[in-house]
Amino acid sequence: MSPKFVRGGERPKPQAGTIVDLRPYELHGTRYYAVLYQLDGDEARREARLSFDMIHDDPQAGDRVLIEQIVGVVDRMSRNAGATALPERPKD
Repeated sequence: MSPKFVRGGERPKPQAGTIVDLRPYELHGTRYYAVLYQLDGDEARREARLSFDMIHDDPQAGDRVLIEQIVGVVDRMSRNAGATALPERPKD
């Protein structure tokens, strides 16, 4: 499948963000991650559940990432090597 294929047009551009927290788990022998992340410029924290092949190797809290989503559903998260870390958010 072409990386640009989406019914009706091109895939949306990836958005930069940061992994806030993540929890690995296994389901029927497949490794998954529950990922809490925050998009740059957005105060809201969001959660995605991704299988091991949809996220970069050895993900860690604090990783700068590019987040790809279609219709609001995250389908890929990759390390954003060119980004700098954001300052820590104060605890509420």
